Amino acid sequence: SSGINAEYGQEVSHQRMDELQRQRLVIMNLISRAKETKIEGSDGDQSEDENTNETEEIDCVICGVVCTDKNAVRHMERCYNKFEAKLSWGSTVKCHVTWESPVCDAYDRQQGTYCKKLRVLCPDHNKEKEDHDGICGCPLGQDITLDGEVCGKPKRSCNRHIGWEKLRLAEIDMERVEQDLKLEGSFDEMRKAKSRIANRTNLLQILLNSTIEHSGEQTAT
Repeated sequence: SSGINAEYGQEVSHQRMDELQRQRLVIMNLISRAKETKIEGSDGDQSEDENTNETEEIDCVICGVVCTDKNAVRHMERCYNKFEAKLSWGSTVKCHVTWESPVCDAYDRQQGTYCKKLRVLCPDHNKEKEDHDGICGCPLGQDITLDGEVCGKPKRSCNRHIGWEKLRLAEIDMERVEQDLKLEGSFDEMRKAKSRIANRTNLLQILLNSTIEHSGEQTAT
């Protein structure tokens, strides 16, 4: 029974991993298409936030510095990267997967470890800039498809979808890590189940795990 459940769990995890791979490819295509899309009439397509001079001041939840509501998200992201860079998540074993690894896996020669932070959120080794001259490109619907509606505001002036690429990819990569852990657990259950099946007809195991009752009856446990 445990072997059947483990086999079913492996099948479900593999199907989910294929679906996550499809979603990740769609997001990467959306990002590439947004960078290549030329903005026409940018002077008349200014966001509502830029047309109003009303701003509110809020406190950063990380460092406590007062900042405006327009640059609050960017400020908090910089604070997060600053504090995250002080933490070290490493392992001496490199991650081996069939396609792109969800973790950073950058090698630190001084400590002799591989970085195990999520690749898209690692502030130490992921220096790719998100700002470009294209459109924002954030999907506006719940279903992420290439034919779906996306945000057409300029990337540099869109304050509503700041860093949507990292958040979407990090969500997918985090679930990939969870599915990898489930697969590892199901493989371990399958190994134990096969070991129990192989030992059922083992005469030595039966003799070593038998109980003799004084009434003369012998039962195997």
